[in-house]
Amino acid sequence: MASRLFGLGDELNEDAMLGRLEGMKDVIEQVNRQFKDPDLTTFVCVCIPEFLSLYETERLVQELAKFEIDSHNIIINQVIFDEEVVESKLLKARIKMQQKYIDQFHMLYDDFNITKLPLLSEEVCGVQALQNFSHRFLTPYKSARKRGTIEELEERITILKSALQEAEAELDRIRKGKQSA
Repeated sequence: MASRLFGLGDELNEDAMLGRLEGMKDVIEQVNRQFKDPDLTTFVCVCIPEFLSLYETERLVQELAKFEIDSHNIIINQVIFDEEVVESKLLKARIKMQQKYIDQFHMLYDDFNITKLPLLSEEVCGVQALQNFSHRFLTPYKSARKRGTIEELEERITILKSALQEAEAELDRIRKGKQSA
């Protein structure tokens, strides 16, 4: 059985097996040195702003530290930024919940590089989409909207008027449907 594990076939030769193990040991030690050298290897933790992800990231960072592997970078993905105009109670609650965990990430990892990436309307799939998305790793996300400005308030009013018109049209359709039934 051991001979098959080390690729020696049926000619089990103790010297050959020891030589192969020594060769593997050298490769393992070289890989181990590379993993421990922060100039060659850095582990980037990617998570989302939720409890379980925060917990698992903490476990991962502790395990990597035990093995002396650099992990001073965290990407928090799928963040809903509160600068956006959000009228949904569900999204407002989600933003508040996410912010609680983002604050905890910053408290736990104040000496880490933390990058927040926005929740997107579509999945990043394929080379071109990944290339388009990659600029977000170097340039922090900034909302185009400025809260509390006249322009932002006018935009919110326009959105609310549009939603009101849609709701009134739907109400009219329902009323007409009941009258004809």
